[in-house]
Amino acid sequence: MAQRDEPPSYGEYEIERLLGKGSIGKVYLARHRRIGRRVALKIIRPEQRFDDDADRAEFQKRLQREAELCAALHHPNVVTLFEAGYEDDVVAYLATEYVEGESLHSRLKKTRPLPLAEALSIAADVLRALAYAHGKGVIHRDIKPGNILIAASGEAKIADFGIARPVDSSLTGTNSLLGTPNYMSPEQVKSSSITRRADLFSAGVVMYEMLTGVKPFAAPDISGILYNVVNLEPALADKLNPNVPRAVSRIAAKLLAKSPLARYPTAAEALADIERARGPVAPDVGLSTLAGPKHDDATTPLNPVDTPTLMQRRIPASTFWAVTLLLLAGFAGSWFWLRSRVHAVKPAAEITQDQLNTFEAKRRELAAARAAAAAGRYEEAVNRYDLYLAKYPDSPAALAERDAARHELIVDMPIGEEITVTRPRPKPQQQEAPPKPPSRWERMKRWFRGS
Repeated sequence: MAQRDEPPSYGEYEIERLLGKGSIGKVYLARHRRIGRRVALKIIRPEQRFDDDADRAEFQKRLQREAELCAALHHPNVVTLFEAGYEDDVVAYLATEYVEGESLHSRLKKTRPLPLAEALSIAADVLRALAYAHGKGVIHRDIKPGNILIAASGEAKIADFGIARPVDSSLTGTNSLLGTPNYMSPEQVKSSSITRRADLFSAGVVMYEMLTGVKPFAAPDISGILYNVVNLEPALADKLNPNVPRAVSRIAAKLLAKSPLARYPTAAEALADIERARGPVAPDVGLSTLAGPKHDDATTPLNPVDTPTLMQRRIPASTFWAVTLLLLAGFAGSWFWLRSRVHAVKPAAEITQDQLNTFEAKRRELAAARAAAAAGRYEEAVNRYDLYLAKYPDSPAALAERDAARHELIVDMPIGEEITVTRPRPKPQQQEAPPKPPSRWERMKRWFRGS
């Protein structure tokens, strides 16, 4: 159902339902009434109030630029713009490709961190799209999970070029602060000149968050976030998530370098490193390889009988018997050695019912903590992780997930509110009873085994 503040149709599009809402308007799922194509229809209704006509003109130029830039970009990892609608020579709506799936923002709400293979696949798609856009002379300037759509097939697409601009454009120049604080580059925070490498920094922040489940520059307020973006060096991703290979951590760290010159020069070079880290693809094995090595026709004998094989040659009797005796001696020695080792092999320890019960209890407690974090109940999740770690302190995965939940709790907490986390006292460990001495019958059995 369409919302009451919008008609059931808009231009040639019939509105089906609301998809989302942003600062410049609402996005609806709509269908073209003539050709039946479903689109994401962004209807421009800015919530901000303009101070003067110059600000309004700036906003309208940005919309026109988005339409022009998106229309020039045609790539599998970039959301396609189908049509821009105008009212009084001003952009009134944008009809873009509808991606059936979810945003990376929604995906991270359900799973933090993402599985390594999925995180690297999404990062590769994002860098592939940026390499294409940068090659067209376009800088996105707002790469973040909310602007990355994950199709049902798993393919990632970059959306919303609303604040993008050509490399040589002076529009929204150095005196403007545009972007999302957690994902902005240091040069954006400082309102310095922006290059393609600003997008690479933002892509690095997204990659770090996918790998660790933690925003690298999170803070309770915007000023703290901006300070961290400029000054804080986040820990390597593999320090927070042991499942991340060191090579992948170094790629994310290079993308997050404070100086643009210390980052990758291009998105294509970062993509190449990620593809190498994902592992080489096994080469196809042809039928000729399976059939055996090829022979040169000039050297291959025409008649196999002309070249006697090993079985066709006569072996002297002395050589035959010498080899036979050596083989028999080797078999005999191996048999005696294996027989002597039979009593030295200890039977495998059986898993007791108590161990199975302990394992099941650990699994249930950790699952409850993860479910609370996935549902956004971060304070409950932190408390559950603390209870778990008090019993099982040697769990790096639980420790990393607890820290991620604590970060989310701090970010979501209203300013001035204190966090209260219950830390249970660890239970004193019960001393195990000393083992009972073996009985006389056990000692006799051990003596017979040893003999």
